[in-house]
Amino acid sequence: MTRTLPLPAEVPDTTAPLSTWLSWLETIHPVAIDMGLDRVSLVAERLGLRQIDSPLILVGGTNGKGSTVAMLTAIYTAAGYRVGTYTSPHITDFRERIRINAEMASAEAIVEALAFVEAGRAPQTLTYFEYTTLAAMRVFLQAQCDVYIMEVGLGGRLDATNLWDADCSVVTSVALDHQDYLGSDIAVIATEKAAIGRPGKLLVVGELTPPESLFAFAAENGIPVLHTGAQSADRLPLTSLRGAHQRRNAACAVAVVENLQAMLPVGKPTLERELMHIHVTARFERLTHSGLDVVLDVAHNPAGAQALCQAWQEAFGDRLANIVFSALADKDLAGIVAALEPIAAEWHCFELHIPRATPVATLTAQVQKNSGKPVSLHASAEQAWHAAFSAAEAESQAVLVAGSFHTIADIHEVIATHSIVSS
Repeated sequence: MTRTLPLPAEVPDTTAPLSTWLSWLETIHPVAIDMGLDRVSLVAERLGLRQIDSPLILVGGTNGKGSTVAMLTAIYTAAGYRVGTYTSPHITDFRERIRINAEMASAEAIVEALAFVEAGRAPQTLTYFEYTTLAAMRVFLQAQCDVYIMEVGLGGRLDATNLWDADCSVVTSVALDHQDYLGSDIAVIATEKAAIGRPGKLLVVGELTPPESLFAFAAENGIPVLHTGAQSADRLPLTSLRGAHQRRNAACAVAVVENLQAMLPVGKPTLERELMHIHVTARFERLTHSGLDVVLDVAHNPAGAQALCQAWQEAFGDRLANIVFSALADKDLAGIVAALEPIAAEWHCFELHIPRATPVATLTAQVQKNSGKPVSLHASAEQAWHAAFSAAEAESQAVLVAGSFHTIADIHEVIATHSIVSS
């Protein structure tokens, strides 16, 4: 579903805070998502942002993009390179999206980049994501980065990050999500994601069994493919991140590093060390509160929820979770709930306070329909958290927070007011 935006506000000046600029960005294009490269390409050309001198790695896929990007960022930063990283969405701070050597860019640098884009934008309009993608590249160029690592926002072929010709591309996984924009034909979705590849440049594929359409598309377009997802489990690299899916993501990262050795040499000890010390927010993020285990994981589609369930069982065996849950209205709630049902003790639902949220009554009804476990409705994230924690404490269980980046963001705010620490 395409969300119509409010009428444009007055352009902020360069002294305005980042928050003002971000609010303004939400008003400058008629709709929130408008897939296509024509407008953003014209603006990028006008601003001189199309031509880049450093290697670019583009990471797409239904799930696993953020983890793979985090691995690559850690590896190249530890190897001594100046690394520009662009991801989305953020959890608590917009600056999470634009990083230099894993550290958030300054608000001042981002405002300068936004003002730079605005100075050359007209007459085209840009979506929030298109605008911030160009701003991210401006930040990276100003910082003289040695390598750019960019996460695809949605799909691949028509995503703003696909403006640039990647030196190596990754499709971490292929599954159904964002069907309103990408459709429900998995064969077509696979080719849309593979379109971030370029002739003669390696495309790494981490999906276990990708549709044949992906390989056919790559062959037709002269894109060499390395299918790391075909590796047996015992050959996958080790990583500190929990779950077989993260070992497949690690295999993607290793393949990229090996492919780009001539341009960006990295020693094997550095690569292996960083994979074993990686931490990614909201990807099986383990915390402890009053002796109880707490896990935060986005898990916003059935494939992600299945991976989370397997990781949970790998970590906790048959121990059950009191699940704090909320999700967006365009998500496959039935599929997510069914995937998490094997580890659920109880469900604690609350409504996100954003336009795309699933109403809590609908959310609760969907969970009840697809789960045989008790389901509770709560007025806020904090109430859901306290109820889940109390239930887990009484039964010596654990707490799991899942369903959306927004769910994690709301619970992060709750966590900030309690004595909860990383495990």
